[in-house]
Amino acid sequence: MYILNEKEYIREILVSGNKPDNISNGYLITLIAKYYFDRGKDPNILIDTVKAKMLEFNIEGYQEYRYANKIKKTCIDLYDSESKNLFRELEYVPIYEKELKVVESLPNDRQKKFMFTLFAIARYMNSEGWINKKDSRGLSEVFKLANVTLSSDKRNELLHELYSNGYIHFGKKVNNLNIKIDLGDTDDDVAYKVTQFENIGNQYIGNFKKGYKQCANGCGRKIKIKGTNDKYCKYCAREKQLEWQRNSMRKSRETSMCEVS
Repeated sequence: MYILNEKEYIREILVSGNKPDNISNGYLITLIAKYYFDRGKDPNILIDTVKAKMLEFNIEGYQEYRYANKIKKTCIDLYDSESKNLFRELEYVPIYEKELKVVESLPNDRQKKFMFTLFAIARYMNSEGWINKKDSRGLSEVFKLANVTLSSDKRNELLHELYSNGYIHFGKKVNNLNIKIDLGDTDDDVAYKVTQFENIGNQYIGNFKKGYKQCANGCGRKIKIKGTNDKYCKYCAREKQLEWQRNSMRKSRETSMCEVS
């Protein structure tokens, strides 16, 4: 999961009192600990606060004792850390002109979408171009983010092609989980700003492939331009139609009530 502004994100979660389905308990614990961290207070106060906040969410299947060590370690690590920037607070993730040229040099849309996504993730991670995943599930999330649907064998083929042609590099242990890319110079012009970390592959197609554009509703899906009135993907178009129908029915009822009175 990639969150551009972690502080704003956790603040909204705490206010709502609802845990989003797409955030793990471990990551939620980390964000809560960072949010309530105060170096001037006893670490045990922070530990108790995190425990209490986690219980307030009433998470199905959550058992405090299973996360006790995780909570304690997370809190203690904050006190041991000298970093002042606890949260990642980004307005956007930049893709630079040189990086875009690398993407556009690739032979097909799958590779282009995947490479564009790798640049976005690498910039987000800020680890000198490294994108490290613990297991194949983490790598699957990268392909999903890139809007590239392939079998496991086909994924490996795509990675091998990019590796063989020098677009990506692997770590010492070649298991496709530790990938490094060559980032462009930050003095270069910014070609694109990723402000939503979802459907990044489609963002590339919608902004840079001729004949396509992004859905005007901001969902991140791409749409093929067939006419001047094409604005929304089929899903958002349906939602807009339903919204229009609901508003129309509401206005009709209000008019009828006024006539009766």
